[in-house]
Amino acid sequence: MDQQAKPKNTNTQKRFSVLITAYNIESYIERAINSALNQTFKNAEIIVINDCSTDRTGEIIRRIKKEHDEIIYIERERNLKIGATRNAGLNVAQGEYILFLDGDDYLSNNEVLEKIDKVIGKDKTDVIYLGFKIEGNREELVIPTPETCTKTYKAATDKYPNVWSKCWRREFLEENQIRFPEGRLYEDVLFVYKAVMKSKTYKIADFVVHNYISGRKGSITTRIGLKNVEDTIANLKDLEKMRKEEYTEEIDIIIRKEVKMCKKRLDDAIKGILKDTTK
Repeated sequence: MDQQAKPKNTNTQKRFSVLITAYNIESYIERAINSALNQTFKNAEIIVINDCSTDRTGEIIRRIKKEHDEIIYIERERNLKIGATRNAGLNVAQGEYILFLDGDDYLSNNEVLEKIDKVIGKDKTDVIYLGFKIEGNREELVIPTPETCTKTYKAATDKYPNVWSKCWRREFLEENQIRFPEGRLYEDVLFVYKAVMKSKTYKIADFVVHNYISGRKGSITTRIGLKNVEDTIANLKDLEKMRKEEYTEEIDIIIRKEVKMCKKRLDDAIKGILKDTTK
């Protein structure tokens, strides 16, 4: 059972829940947490989920928690990967809207929550598309526009079907029973496609919210092996099930795109295997 430290209960619902996931990122986690703590918009809860890190990540989180009692800290007793870790955060989140933040990334400035709050206003919007900046081994600025936020674009063209470049209405996720597959790579894919396709309303935050670190040493996205292929196939099986349950034209587009991705990952995995055997 997870160890969980909660702040004192209040009767006021928070506007946002910021879910920060962490696994062996001792050099980055403090920056991520501080980027949430330092927001000018204070009607938010910060939930940090440590997926059984073996470095100093947990020690750093516990130190920050002592200084900031408002943080909700969940420490997994065994490593269950990011899908299960995010689900653990969703299970305790009480905010009206959910933002995901990977522990090696950070919110770009201290006013992003305030600006997202103004974008939402008094509406009950299912999803808000967020801008982000990629840095590290490559640089790119991604700002959503009306053209890039259609369901067809998200299915066919979007290069970044990630969960953290969107802000999600929590009740919408609960009503549609949207959660991450656990123990699987590319867990974002099913969550995002299902949520985007089921969403009825959206808004656009056309400014940078996240700074995403690309090519970090040790990141699972920098290594391609047979596990990557197996989990892509698992996603395809779930997409096929979704197609049978509730057909849309977009689901066919998504499946074709994931099949192409599966072939590419298989080629990359084979190259890696052959390279290792020739050493």
